Amino acid sequence: MAQFIDSLQEDSVSFSPTDKKNIQYLLIDNDEWSEYGGAKSKRPVLKYFYRDKATLYQHRSDDFMIKVNPVVHFAGGVETRSKQTLFVNTRGIELRGWVAKKIGFYTMLSENQARMPLYVRERIDSFGAIPGEAYFKDFKSEATDFFSANGYLDFSLAKFITIQFGSDNNFLGNGNRSLALSDFSGDYLFLKLKTQVWRISYQNLFVDITANFLRGGDRLLPKKYAAIHHLSLNATRFLNIGIWESVIFQRNNGFELQYLNPLIFYRFAEQLIGSSDNAMLGIDYRLNFLRHFSIYGQLTIDDFNFQASKPQDGYWGNKYGLQTGIKYIDAFGLDNFDLQLEWNHLRPYVYTHNDSIANYSNYNQPLAHPLGANLNEGIGIVRYQPVFPLIMQLRITAANQGRDTSNSNWGSNLFIPSVESSIETIYGNQVGQGVQTNLLLSEFSVSYMIRHNIFFETKYIYRRTKSDVAAYSSSDNIFEIGIRINAVSKEYQF
Repeated sequence: MAQFIDSLQEDSVSFSPTDKKNIQYLLIDNDEWSEYGGAKSKRPVLKYFYRDKATLYQHRSDDFMIKVNPVVHFAGGVETRSKQTLFVNTRGIELRGWVAKKIGFYTMLSENQARMPLYVRERIDSFGAIPGEAYFKDFKSEATDFFSANGYLDFSLAKFITIQFGSDNNFLGNGNRSLALSDFSGDYLFLKLKTQVWRISYQNLFVDITANFLRGGDRLLPKKYAAIHHLSLNATRFLNIGIWESVIFQRNNGFELQYLNPLIFYRFAEQLIGSSDNAMLGIDYRLNFLRHFSIYGQLTIDDFNFQASKPQDGYWGNKYGLQTGIKYIDAFGLDNFDLQLEWNHLRPYVYTHNDSIANYSNYNQPLAHPLGANLNEGIGIVRYQPVFPLIMQLRITAANQGRDTSNSNWGSNLFIPSVESSIETIYGNQVGQGVQTNLLLSEFSVSYMIRHNIFFETKYIYRRTKSDVAAYSSSDNIFEIGIRINAVSKEYQF
């Protein structure tokens, strides 16, 4: 990214005053990769700290570079539903650097205590996991205490092949949501190979994840594994198309070696070894046009049986999802005023499997859409940066979902095994069946950067659910205010 921005500087591309400052920010933040980056501090702290604006401490030579920064997020708030005080207390450290400019490394460690909004706490109680996190323990009155850690190494195996190994999460797609692989679940151990040659980008992802478990005392949690291929082609300067496939499986003796083949179709390998693993495939695309617009989408196919579909409509085993969206950049000629609309459609029983192990999940959280399946969802996002330090964003999500109950399986909960004996009906299935539940979630946030990577922000959230079952209905107003340093604000968009 820094090298690309350098090329724009060399080509004397003109930018708006706000974008000039955005570019300056990016170059300061990534000065190790830029010929134009870097900004020395006028007053370093104790001569050794904050000698440049972006970094608490930095050492750089031809053989070794390391940057050290604090990670802080303090926030407080109130909500009308629980009438409790909300808070976030995060302290940590971030390290990044290289060895001989060939081996890169990154790690972030943080200790966290938080009392989250009631709808998030209800989900934690139901699933036994914090969205985006792993192990946690109870803290004070209805709060949580958890330790976050991610990190990885990356290096070039050859001119066109990059390897990354570590613990983090990944995202496939161009939308606000991903129907293939999102960053909603907790971090997991992965090995990623990325090949970039000509107009082709090919990614292999091999993952060690945690199977479903009941929260309890200290014990070894059950494992499962995933393998994912994603091939994309820049067909033209304005069109990118891709195809992906994934498989979720469990083996008592470790990773299934057949799935290490970087070129084979997983469905073929699955049939070859006689397994009943959970294989999926799909396509994605992005089309840019008129310099301001981008249309994107995804198709996810979990399963489809043409023969079984012939007798009647709505065969339960036809499990697929669709996404389509559009982005309008610098809308109506206004700099840094961006609009986005997105629609997601997921048939019942997508991401489920015939057992409770090979479903599309990690650490009791979905690997794709946070709401599961059996839904239609619309998302609208307005983002505006009137001046450089200030960013305002409005996001509205409206979803209609058919939910399950303790004694029914209509296809929304991916943790319920789906076989013909456990579902409600074989034919006549349609999106929204089951307990009708409508979600409206709106969030307005304002963020102002006081100094480099020090953000003061405030947000207001309105969340309402209406359902045929009273326990699924609620209404809440949430107000938060806080400050964060080198930290990303947690978002609970469900």
